[in-house]
Amino acid sequence: MIDAEGTVHFDNRVIRVPNTISPEARQYLATSPFGDTLPTFDGHVPAWEMREMLDAGLHALSDQARLAYPVDIREDRVAGVRVHWVSPLEVPEANRKKILINLHGGAFVMGSGSLIEAIPVANVSKIPVIAVDYRLAPEHPFPAAVDDAVAVYRELLKTYDAKNIGIYGTSAGGILTAQVTSKLVALGLPMPAAVGMFTGTGDMGDFGDSSQLFSVAGFWGELAPPMDHPSSELGAYRGKWDPKDPLLSPIYADLSKFPPSLLITGTRDAMLSAVCLFHRAIRRAGTEAELFVYEAMPHAHWYVFNLPESREVIDVTARFFNERLGK
Repeated sequence: MIDAEGTVHFDNRVIRVPNTISPEARQYLATSPFGDTLPTFDGHVPAWEMREMLDAGLHALSDQARLAYPVDIREDRVAGVRVHWVSPLEVPEANRKKILINLHGGAFVMGSGSLIEAIPVANVSKIPVIAVDYRLAPEHPFPAAVDDAVAVYRELLKTYDAKNIGIYGTSAGGILTAQVTSKLVALGLPMPAAVGMFTGTGDMGDFGDSSQLFSVAGFWGELAPPMDHPSSELGAYRGKWDPKDPLLSPIYADLSKFPPSLLITGTRDAMLSAVCLFHRAIRRAGTEAELFVYEAMPHAHWYVFNLPESREVIDVTARFFNERLGK
């Protein structure tokens, strides 16, 4: 049971909302994202069956982002893939030859047209962002999304130097960013200047300890079903692919060839263990990797724009890419 102050009550444990987070975050943790009805494992409906409704919610969040972070948006097709160009209202001369590729979240089965993280990062970094609407599972399982993102990257290489390109994403987009980077290594293509892999994983076979403790909403709701469950979104994306294939699970790839990486998670994130394990693997390979872990925050908390912790994530991301692109 979670009371009105956000305190979690188990049979023999009490977990209070910490005082080390913002008042806005304390309120956020005390409020159920599911309303009065909590989802249950037995009643889990796969997100692709509710795609239209869920996408409407993601688009509403994108609209909120645009109000908070004004940008220009233009729909286009690049290498045959639907994209959105998200441009700062003013681009400094130093950033005119730079571009960021954003791969949206949505468990690989929803989120087309979502610009929740493309908009704030473009506004704050003052770097144009191209958001890729990759093909979705279960209609198009792995590696369709990777192929779409790589096709866009190849096309951008015709007009942008690799040192001026960054790639980033959250949740499924964070996983996809890692998979795309692994594919670029395998293809021998020039590496982007930097990548951001937020609340994702490098191992599609094992998400680690925290996935057995938290849902995507922290203590609210039920744990995600295992990948072999017929309603598992990530299982629908993975299909029958070998989970130890380095293209699907980049933790098994040659991480020494990865560009500088930024990883972000929270202590109540179902993906906390997966993010930390991937960060350690990247560092063992001798590659630069920064890790930010936010106190008490659940999965992708930066989708909630009124939190100071969310604004910090956007600032950290903007700083990371501004410091590394063009070097």
